[in-house]
Amino acid sequence: MLLALEIIASRIIAPVFGNSIYVWGSLIGVFLAALAAGYVAGGRAADRWPSPMVFAGLFVLAGGLVFLIPLAAPGVLSSLSAVQLGARAGPLAASAALFFLPAAVMGMVSPFAIRLRTRTVATIGNVAGALYAFSTLGSIAGTLLASFILLTLWPVPTIVHALGVALLVSAVLWGLTRRQLLPAGAAATVTVLLVGIAGLRAPPGAGEGLQYERDTVYHRITVSDEGGVRFLKLDNYWQSALDLSNPRRTVFAYTDYMHLPVILRPDARRVLMIGLGGATVPARYYQDYPQMHLDVAELDPRVVEVARRYFHAPQGDRLRVTTEDGRLFMTRSADRYDIILLDAYLIDSIPFHLATREFFAAARAHLAPGGVLGSNVIGALAGPRSGLFRAIYKTVASVFPTVYVFPVDWDRFGSPVALRNIILVATDQPPQPRDAVLRAAARARTNPGVTLPQVEESARDLYPDPIGTRDVPVLTDDFAPVETLLQWR
Repeated sequence: MLLALEIIASRIIAPVFGNSIYVWGSLIGVFLAALAAGYVAGGRAADRWPSPMVFAGLFVLAGGLVFLIPLAAPGVLSSLSAVQLGARAGPLAASAALFFLPAAVMGMVSPFAIRLRTRTVATIGNVAGALYAFSTLGSIAGTLLASFILLTLWPVPTIVHALGVALLVSAVLWGLTRRQLLPAGAAATVTVLLVGIAGLRAPPGAGEGLQYERDTVYHRITVSDEGGVRFLKLDNYWQSALDLSNPRRTVFAYTDYMHLPVILRPDARRVLMIGLGGATVPARYYQDYPQMHLDVAELDPRVVEVARRYFHAPQGDRLRVTTEDGRLFMTRSADRYDIILLDAYLIDSIPFHLATREFFAAARAHLAPGGVLGSNVIGALAGPRSGLFRAIYKTVASVFPTVYVFPVDWDRFGSPVALRNIILVATDQPPQPRDAVLRAAARARTNPGVTLPQVEESARDLYPDPIGTRDVPVLTDDFAPVETLLQWR
C-alpha cells in the first residue's frame, strides 16, 4: 500500500514541479524518513498501549490521512509554487507536506503488529520475519497494480481515495474478524463520512478552454484552447501549439528553426524525429516536403492519440509513428537517415540518455554520409543557466566535426544569458562560413522548396562566437548530471 502511494505521489507532484530526479529523490527520501519515524513511534506505542483497538485506530488514521491528500494537494502545491523554492526545495517541501504524516502512520503498523502477534520471546524472530515478508509482498503487489493498471484506468485523485478507503476497510474487516465491534464500527463510520465529504465537495472546474486532461504512466497530458490557439502541455511543460484558424501559422518560433537542417541537406529523403508532441514539426515536414518519408518515435501512446485527435497530425504512407523510446527505436533500426531531429528536451527535465556521447554517436552512425542532426535545446549561451546547453554542445561537438548554433530570435533578443530555445545543427560536412550558410538558406527557398518564409531569417541567427565549454563535462551514459547542470550556478 505504501509503495503504491509513493508511485501515485509522483503524478500529484509532477504537474507543478515536473518529473525530474529531484522530484523522485524528494519522494523517496520523504517516504523513507516517514517510515523511520513511524517504526520508532509504532514500537513505542505498541509497548505502551498493546491494544487491538489502538492497532485498528492506526489503520483508521492512516486511511483518513491518505484519503484527504487529493483534497489538500491543490492548495498545498499552489502555495509552495507561489513561494518559488526552487527545483530542489520545492518538491522536497511538497513531498513532506503531503506525504510524510500518512506514510509515518502507515510505518507504525509493522512494529505494532509484531508486538500483538508475539506470544513469547522465542518466536519473535519468526513473527517479525513473516510479517515483514507479508508487508513486502503487499508492497510489490501495490506497486505493480498502481503503475501497470490503476494509472491507466483511473484519475489520480480516485486512486488515492481508493487507497485510503482500502486502509479503512482493512480496519473494519480486522475488527469484525476479531469481534472488535467498536473499532470496526468507528472505521466504518469514518469511511462513510470521508466518502460523503468527497462526494459533496464541488468537482474542480475544468478550466476555461480545457479540451482534454489525462494522467498516463509518463505524464499528465493537458490540451486547452486560449485565444484561438490550442496548447499541449505535458506535466508543467508547454509542448506544442496550434493556431485553430490558421494551422500553418507558427506559434512557437523554434519550430521554424527545426527546418534549418534542410538547408544543409536539401536533397533529404528520409527523416527521423524523436519526440512527437503535438506533431507541429513533423506535420509541416510532411506537408512541405512531399519527397520525404518520416519516421517518428514517441514514448507515450497517449501523446500520439492526442496529436491525431486534437492537433490534426497527418497520417499517410510517408509518415510512420512508433510508440517507443527514441534511442531504442534508433538503435534497433536498420535504416539510415538524411536528417535526424531531436525534440525531446524540456525546460527543467530531460531524458539524460538522449543527451550523451553514446546517443549522439549512435545518431551519427544512423545518418547517411553528409546527413544532418538537428536538436532543440532550452538553455542559455552563457551565464548562470547555460550549464546544460554548453555541456550538450560539448558532447555533440565530441561526435560531429561541425556544429552550428542557432539561438531562436537572436536578432531581436541578443542577450547570451537569456533562457531560450537553441537549435543545434550538427553534420559530418565541412564547416561553412556564415555567408555560405545564408546562401544555402536562400537556395533552399527555391530548390527543392522550403516553404517557410522565415528560413532565411532563422539562418541569420547563426551564432558567431565560440561556446565556452572548459567548465562543463562531456555527457556520457556513465556520467550525465543533467539535473545539476540545469541548476548551474
